[in-house]
Amino acid sequence: MARPRLYIDEFVGITNRLETLPLAFAIQKEYGHEIILDWSELDSFSVAGTRRAKLRFWQKPGALRVRNCDAAQFATFAGKKIILRSLDGPSDKLDPIYLDVASRVKLAPNLADAIRRIFARVQGRPVVAVHIRHGDYRIVDESRYDPLACEWPAVPLWWYEAVMERIALKQKDVSFFLSCTGDPATYETLHRRFDVFTLDVTSPYGYKGPDHDSRVNPVADLFALACCPVMLATPMSGYSHWAANALGIPAVCIIPRAGATLDNPLMGSLRLYGKRLPAWRAAGREEGAEPISDAFEGIDLTGTADTSWL
Repeated sequence: MARPRLYIDEFVGITNRLETLPLAFAIQKEYGHEIILDWSELDSFSVAGTRRAKLRFWQKPGALRVRNCDAAQFATFAGKKIILRSLDGPSDKLDPIYLDVASRVKLAPNLADAIRRIFARVQGRPVVAVHIRHGDYRIVDESRYDPLACEWPAVPLWWYEAVMERIALKQKDVSFFLSCTGDPATYETLHRRFDVFTLDVTSPYGYKGPDHDSRVNPVADLFALACCPVMLATPMSGYSHWAANALGIPAVCIIPRAGATLDNPLMGSLRLYGKRLPAWRAAGREEGAEPISDAFEGIDLTGTADTSWL
């Protein structure tokens, strides 16, 4: 008898699709489904235990479309063809397997080599990651950060610059690894003021439109971020989350707190390695970060990049 099939297509950006994988593997474990991924980026990475194939229009009729899975719906999946678009699911099913599922995601060897080469240039020096997500994230008030100003609030550039300045004063030999939407070369002030480096691997993906476009391969950039022990992150962003809390080494995230201004760039720290995306987003929206000062209490800024896990 053929196994029931579970499809995940390109319904959102790459890290939100990664967040569907724990539920997919929980369904596979419970009901034996074959997991099929229709993702353009699978030339840059692989997911052990899945198969790559197109989701054709004639395969969609009769499929159960799952968008917000709870325990009651999970109990109905036996034998069903599924198109999965849910980023969450029953915690008792997903929490125990979250990091195991993340470990199934493997970067292509040529991209892993490119990451090793870029970090080899700063070998032995402290590295702090900087993830700037603008594009589909919006700035409502340029002068003040408010995590509740809109659904997906961007962090103003001045906040990153102010925190980078404070880190550089405390840790003189620090290098900053910059990952961002768009072209990292456009952040001229950061490159001029600090020791900033980026990954030189051009993205072949343009299918998501200008709001999600990046000059750098977003998969390679994600894995490079995940090599860094400290990250200036974008709250609520699944990209920051997967780099800091699911892939690679556990990272301390530094994020802006509500009310941050240029004169007072309030900072907080988050340590959520192994927690799922809902916990990350709740912490960003609900002031779950531990307040920190310019002394960066409890944060080791001497850590170097770790590429051993790639």
